[in-house]
Amino acid sequence: MNGKMNKFFRKTPFFVTLLGVVALTLMALNAVRFGTALVQWHLILDFMPNPGPAYIAVTGLLWAVCWLTVYIGIELARKWGGVSFLLLSFLYASYYWLDRFFFQSHAERSNALFVFIVTFLFLVGTIAILALPKSREYFANDIDVDENGNLNNYPKISSY
Repeated sequence: MNGKMNKFFRKTPFFVTLLGVVALTLMALNAVRFGTALVQWHLILDFMPNPGPAYIAVTGLLWAVCWLTVYIGIELARKWGGVSFLLLSFLYASYYWLDRFFFQSHAERSNALFVFIVTFLFLVGTIAILALPKSREYFANDIDVDENGNLNNYPKISSY
């Protein structure tokens, strides 16, 4: 197996893998949001003219691309991977609540307290995972592959 393939099969800490799964899940949900907005354009116009299907499609595509970028940064152990996950998590939570208050204010929501607690726990959990020594070590150095396929700056991480 060459060095570039080793990048994808190295030992990644469990909680960093969990962040990757979360990033992929949010990417998939937003990609579905984008696709659904395109397919159901006229139905959305009938039931929700404001902000409309363009808003739903653009935000779905934007968040899907952002979460995919973060996932790639996590998988390739880039220095910016962890920081970008944290930043995007706070931005996404802010977007969710702003969208909920401004564009869905007419909808009766009895689960606001539950969603607030889940959002809070998600953000605290993200900070806790990224503060773990093995997570910090994982994101400490970028991994490079030289022309011979050898890994440089490979994180030496023991299992949890």
